Amino acid sequence: MSRNLSSLGSSLPRRFAPAATAVMVCLAALVVWLASAMAQGTSPVQRSYINPFPNGDRYRVVVLGDSLGDGLWSGLYRAFEDDATLEFIQRSKASTGFSRTDSYDWNAQLADLLKNDTYQIAVVMFGAEGQPIRSGRDWLKVGSEGWREIYGQRVEAFIKKLRAANIAVYWVGLPVMRSPGQSSDAEAMNDLFREKAFINGAKFIDTWNGFTDESGRYSAYGPDMTGQVKRLRGDDGVHFTMRGYLKLAHFVEKELRRDLNLAKIERNIPLAGNEEEQAKVMGRDVVPGQSDPVPEAIAGQSPPATEPDGIPGAAEQAQADAPQPELQESNVGDVSVVRPVMDQALQAAQGLAPQAPASATPEAEMITSELANGLTAVATISAVTDLSLASSRPRLPLSQRPYYKVLIKGEQPKPKDGRADDFAWPPG
Repeated sequence: MSRNLSSLGSSLPRRFAPAATAVMVCLAALVVWLASAMAQGTSPVQRSYINPFPNGDRYRVVVLGDSLGDGLWSGLYRAFEDDATLEFIQRSKASTGFSRTDSYDWNAQLADLLKNDTYQIAVVMFGAEGQPIRSGRDWLKVGSEGWREIYGQRVEAFIKKLRAANIAVYWVGLPVMRSPGQSSDAEAMNDLFREKAFINGAKFIDTWNGFTDESGRYSAYGPDMTGQVKRLRGDDGVHFTMRGYLKLAHFVEKELRRDLNLAKIERNIPLAGNEEEQAKVMGRDVVPGQSDPVPEAIAGQSPPATEPDGIPGAAEQAQADAPQPELQESNVGDVSVVRPVMDQALQAAQGLAPQAPASATPEAEMITSELANGLTAVATISAVTDLSLASSRPRLPLSQRPYYKVLIKGEQPKPKDGRADDFAWPPG
């Protein structure tokens, strides 16, 4: 593989050599990581993004952000108001972000927030007012290289703190704005949000196209959650009406419900390990030496027979000594069945024909037939193994049996009147 990558790098133009080298290094690192994960017997991919075992079987969802995050929270708790397994906590703060850390430092506040409480899910939305960042005497405009470096570091640190606390992070992207300048800033922030979310294990939720018209431009009106065209955006061209926040929350709801279902599926998988380990995961107490009663029908086992007079093994011995019913083979149409021999009086009472004695069953017979190229076909047939024996009297050689003609020799049987392969016209 390294030889192929080296030849690929040498065949590229010289100006692409640094980029090709970086790609080859990343691919080599990925291969080594996957190989080590497989060698250790671990899966490199997590089965469910959300922790499948929340405290008390209830997920606490914290909503973080600025004024847009505040409105998103109002739509989210309404969208999940019928779901008692989720609790939405509003921790957003208007007129804040990652540009002015001198007035409100979100990374510092987040450390205190996670120290005092526990959450399993975080929904984040920032960017209502894109502001430049002051660096020394210079002001870095939104989207510039300096702005991307500083703003990106703060966003990345924010996501890492959440992920380090084992919190599933959903970063909601900005919608289109009415002002062209604000839309340009929103696009720059979305690109950075998407990049940092992907690198640090968060999920980015794109909402841009959900609030545009047919031409992809800003529109204050659009279909709401009922399908009716209503006003969705606020007067400033940035925020939303309540109907708009409900639609904005719907983008998050789709992703969240899917991941919650995956976590539920993982939670319902039977646990491995001893009773103490399972009790620790499930959060219940188990007395050592005692196991939970498991219905034997669920466990796939039949209930043990009761021991008469307290003698071990008496039930098995009694079952072995019990008279076993006599079985007999007989034909029902073209099908051979094995069933217990019925009493003659019972057959007469039910109007059934007497069963033929077991000796009436024909013995197995070996048939040979000469084939082409000096080959000989040998087969052992009986009424049990060959259903055509019961319907074809006298017995036919193997080379003349219908299944041999059709499946081995590839001959086409002659059609019968009224059968599906009868194409005679007019129909008979």
